[in-house]
Amino acid sequence: MSSVTVRGVEIGSGLPKVIVPLVGTDVEAVLAQAAAAVAAAPDLIEWRLDFLADRSPRAVVAVARALAPVLGGRPLLATFRTADEGGQHPIAPDLYVELYGALVEAGLVDLVDVEIEREATAVDAVISQARAAGVAVVGSYHDFGGTPSVPVMVAKLRTMVDRGVDIAKIAVMPHDAGDVLALLQATWTARQELPRPLITMSMAGTGVVSRLAGEVFGSAATFGTVGQASAPGQVEVPALRATLQLIHSAV
Repeated sequence: MSSVTVRGVEIGSGLPKVIVPLVGTDVEAVLAQAAAAVAAAPDLIEWRLDFLADRSPRAVVAVARALAPVLGGRPLLATFRTADEGGQHPIAPDLYVELYGALVEAGLVDLVDVEIEREATAVDAVISQARAAGVAVVGSYHDFGGTPSVPVMVAKLRTMVDRGVDIAKIAVMPHDAGDVLALLQATWTARQELPRPLITMSMAGTGVVSRLAGEVFGSAATFGTVGQASAPGQVEVPALRATLQLIHSAV
């Protein structure tokens, strides 16, 4: 498994990297959340664009310009999580591409998240424009209804890598502990096969062990909270870091 380095942060090597999401609905809320997040010393910041009240490219770029000085040089991952995959809003394919394109062309983000099962032309366009700008691509798939089989999850991660992403991510909802085991097995299997860093998680309380012990199975990062979570099962950063360090020291 190779690593990806963004602003000096190596994803896929050493301790799993801690990512904190920002879910503010306007510039004031985003900046306040960013200041609190930075104080907790995460490795990366994820900015959830779908939470914004004004999601036009011009407005989003304006917020991004205000956000940049607050981040203290930390890498910024821009994510529009669509309603189909557990996000706040739907978005048309052309606007999806335009929104990411505006941020990438302005040089205001370091990574972008692209949902690999969106329209193929939109996915390819986002990956292409990110590559041209030297911005890393996180391919993603989310299932808030359940947990696919191990072969299906591995296939989805493989598809992301085949499409040209730098990091492959999958998040699924468990109904029981067996589903969590399936996610961990898929992670381990994909880790042996795929030459890209993986980020995997089983959500909600049942799946929290996957957020804490993912390193053992091949997950290179995990999402923690400072305030409001962006998905069920995220752990507050201080407790998360302590647990990651404990597990890392033992493996």
